[in-house]
Amino acid sequence: MIRTQLFPMKRTMKGRSKMMTSCRNPVFFPCDDVNATAVDCSSRPLVHIPVIRSSAVLSLDLSHTKIEKVGPYAFSGMQNLQTLKIMENCLPGIMRALDDSSCNVQIHPDALRGLHQLHSLYLSGNSLTTLPWLPKSLTLLDLGSNRFFNITHPFNAPNLEQLLLDKNCFYANPCNQSFHIAEGVLTELSKLRNLTLGYNNVTSVPTGLPRSLESLDLRENAMTEIFEGAFAGLPRLRYLNLEWNCQRCDHAARPCFPCPNNDSLRLHPNSLYAENSSIRTLSLRGNSLRDFPVGLFLPLTRLEILDLSDNLLAYTIGNGTFFSELKHLTWISLIYNYKPLCTFPRLTLSPHLGSVANLTTLLLSGNFFRSVSGDSLEVLSGLHKLKTLEMRMNFISYCNMSALRRFPSLTRVDLSQNMLNFLPRPLNNSAGLASQAGSRGGGPFAFSEPSVPPPAVVDEADAEALLWEIPDTNMLEDIPTMWQLKNYYCQRNLTFDISQNNILFLDKVIFVGMEEAICLDLSYNYMSQTLTGGIFDYLKNLVYLDMSFNRIDLYYQEAFAELNATLKVLDLSNNEFHFLMRGMGHRFEFLSNLRQLEFLSMANNGIGMRINQRLKSSSLKYLYFSGNRLDIMWGSYGNNYAHFFQDLTNLTYLDISQNQLASLSPDVLCNLPRQIEAVIISNNDIDYFPWENITVLSNLRHLNLSGNLIASLPDVLIGFGPNFALLDLSVNKISSLPENFFRQARALSHLYLSDNSLKELDLQFLPAPLKFGSALHKLTLHGNPFKCDCENTGFADFLRTSLVDIPYLTTSFNCEYPESQQGQNVLTIERRSCQDIYGNIAFLFSSFVVVAFTLLPLLRHLFGWDLWYCLHVLWAGQKGYSLLPGSNSHKHYDACVVFDTENEAVRDWVYNELGVQLEKSGYRRFSLCLEERDWIPGLSRIENLHNAVYGSVKTVFVLSSCGSNFVDGVTMNGTVRQAFFMVQQRLLDDKVDVAVLVLLDKTFPKLKYLQLRKRLCEKSVMSWPVNPRAQPLFWNRMRMVLSSDNLQFYDNNVSAGFM
Repeated sequence: MIRTQLFPMKRTMKGRSKMMTSCRNPVFFPCDDVNATAVDCSSRPLVHIPVIRSSAVLSLDLSHTKIEKVGPYAFSGMQNLQTLKIMENCLPGIMRALDDSSCNVQIHPDALRGLHQLHSLYLSGNSLTTLPWLPKSLTLLDLGSNRFFNITHPFNAPNLEQLLLDKNCFYANPCNQSFHIAEGVLTELSKLRNLTLGYNNVTSVPTGLPRSLESLDLRENAMTEIFEGAFAGLPRLRYLNLEWNCQRCDHAARPCFPCPNNDSLRLHPNSLYAENSSIRTLSLRGNSLRDFPVGLFLPLTRLEILDLSDNLLAYTIGNGTFFSELKHLTWISLIYNYKPLCTFPRLTLSPHLGSVANLTTLLLSGNFFRSVSGDSLEVLSGLHKLKTLEMRMNFISYCNMSALRRFPSLTRVDLSQNMLNFLPRPLNNSAGLASQAGSRGGGPFAFSEPSVPPPAVVDEADAEALLWEIPDTNMLEDIPTMWQLKNYYCQRNLTFDISQNNILFLDKVIFVGMEEAICLDLSYNYMSQTLTGGIFDYLKNLVYLDMSFNRIDLYYQEAFAELNATLKVLDLSNNEFHFLMRGMGHRFEFLSNLRQLEFLSMANNGIGMRINQRLKSSSLKYLYFSGNRLDIMWGSYGNNYAHFFQDLTNLTYLDISQNQLASLSPDVLCNLPRQIEAVIISNNDIDYFPWENITVLSNLRHLNLSGNLIASLPDVLIGFGPNFALLDLSVNKISSLPENFFRQARALSHLYLSDNSLKELDLQFLPAPLKFGSALHKLTLHGNPFKCDCENTGFADFLRTSLVDIPYLTTSFNCEYPESQQGQNVLTIERRSCQDIYGNIAFLFSSFVVVAFTLLPLLRHLFGWDLWYCLHVLWAGQKGYSLLPGSNSHKHYDACVVFDTENEAVRDWVYNELGVQLEKSGYRRFSLCLEERDWIPGLSRIENLHNAVYGSVKTVFVLSSCGSNFVDGVTMNGTVRQAFFMVQQRLLDDKVDVAVLVLLDKTFPKLKYLQLRKRLCEKSVMSWPVNPRAQPLFWNRMRMVLSSDNLQFYDNNVSAGFM
């Protein structure tokens, strides 16, 4: 049986030492849990509520399951439960999935009777028509997306503070009647603060609403009129949502239900009246409103946020007087109030809008006007607190940017999705401006006025004050995206968004009026221009510039040069037009001029040829280079681009994902900037990665190789740096984890191996990061085809007892093999069933042993001498010629032959005598490693020698007393000497004696090492006989020495003490 009391896994770094004595994994399998207090059983194919008996459980989530029956004792073991979620197990109407057409959730009336501490109950999306008994302690009740549309009986929950009843009667969950809730039901809820009745076919504001109500949501109902005093009894109401009751349907994206005759929602002067009204947020969106009765907003003295979007207020925006009633308003939305089939020549705003002195946000998108002049914005000149002005999607072709200088607090101007092109306009007094601004086209531009003052001069001290440092990231999982950078630098600073317009050509006069801009978005235009210096002269404070999705040509060194003192973020992604033109050259020399640039995106440009061989920048920290063609740069053109990123001397993050790379050469990896901390190479076609060369990147912390074709990892020691913390190998084809690969990854804290081909983990050779006591915090293994048999029960135990955070442990760790277990969770492997199998095997084995030992004395008595003779014959045939234990398991050669390759006599003997006798003749053929034949071209001599010595069972030294390289009378060139040192090192480190000496001369100098060697292990020192008749004996001795362990030949007087 599977144990249910397991250890906690997820923990904080601070409490790690305390948790080393306990585990994390699921206490209540198949559900997840957090400290055994919050149990998550959601999104699992459960058909019954798991039996959980623990007073520590405070929260239980059973949402998105197949549970349909909740019995009277389902929660009897969780008497301290405070939050219960059973959501969307049987959605009503057309919201229900096709495979759940027959579902029917039933909750026993006494199912919650024992939960006296329950305060939050979520039952939405279950098609319920009746409720169980509710505890008195309940404060939140969610009944959305059910079948409650005629509520007449009280809830008997006097402490209820939040009641959610939305989506019980609407087009996707039809009830064919009006929603009704009895007055007494609401009156008894004296502590109710939040009531949602949206999407319910409510025809009028309910009566009997408790005075404690603070939030009321009546959106998307069927109310045609708000009667006077409808909210008079709600003095604490702070949030009121009345949107989409009389819907405007001329641009609806889903089923739309207008009021009869397309009328507006009828409002009266006192419809929103309440004595000492507390309403701060009011939404009247989508009610086909054309005007407001006088005095409607006067009682709302605390109103701060007003949403009037998706109405028909096109003329009211220009002449309405209701703005004067909104004295304390800070945020107003007037978007999509256009008049159908009409585009106004200019923006016209009511003069009363200027009286809203506290306004900070004004949204005017979707009102369809062609121009914004200084007179248009004159009305707003008194709004000194205005921070956001949005005029998106209005078909604007002309905008006076200079007029925006009147708003000192402005931080965001959104003119995107318009028709701005900034082409010259035939103004009478424009010639002077064109001359002053240095217009490239020889004429003025649409937004400019003749009397534009020159831009303010910013000295270096002020410029430095505008530069910020983005918070340091840990290079693990919070690497900033370009969108996050925009939010960081632009959220509270002056930003101009003129993206998605018709700008064909840039000139510096375009930016008159934007001189104080910190951020500028020019993306999604039609600019097909070669940038030269001077275009951004007026933008002395610009820090963020987005020019993505254009056709910019980056050829001249002077591009962006005028922004060299301030620009930190530059987005040039998706400008592939010129890069895809055949035969066209490109240069990136402009980067060296941008002294403050830290973030650069050149993603999705198809960059692959005819560009600079090196990028140069001393300030750039983050480079986003995904979606290009590094496979061409690093493949077809030799090593021309091997140093492409090397001169980015301050680079810490490099993204080269989606570059169609099939492999990564050692040269490329070694020539990355040494200080780099994160490299993203995901979503390529890489099947080979030079792991051995990763040592050169000593500061590397994050390596992402996900989404490639890597099938195996080398079983060698890899020199990961001391700070290497994250390795992402997910979505590859890895089938095993070698033990040596991770041995030096001591700082590895995040290892992602999900969606590979791992079937099992051999716990006897578990990689170092997966063992107890390692630095690993997070491990992903889900999505692998695990094998669930008795041989893999140790893997299930590892998952249960590991201290590491393993996501999706109870949901995505499914068995693939054998077929009988397919689809089952790995944790369901029952150890007892495996014990039964092994018990049967043990019984058979023990029975065999008993029978054998019973028969042995009898056989010895009858056939003792015969058995003795046969055993000695077999032993004589095998003695001295058996293979070394495990010699074929990890060694490539039986022997490595080291000799002086410059000595012709020695070479002749090795190739024509030694090689022929040992490799091509005899009953045992040996595999020899010879320098000139088996060494790998391209590797250094010392690497080849190291591989040969450590990849062979024995090392044979062929020595001669004559030759060109003489040391003490013995031929000892550099290769022989280094091989000798390596053999000695193996003897010291691994306690393995692999040396075999062959002396080719009859007389040999009496060297101390030879004398000691002969005394210690005489059989490992052999001399080539002068008599040809003795040569067969020599080869027989050689085969015996190569087939046996040298320790067998040691002198008994010294072997025990020495080894």
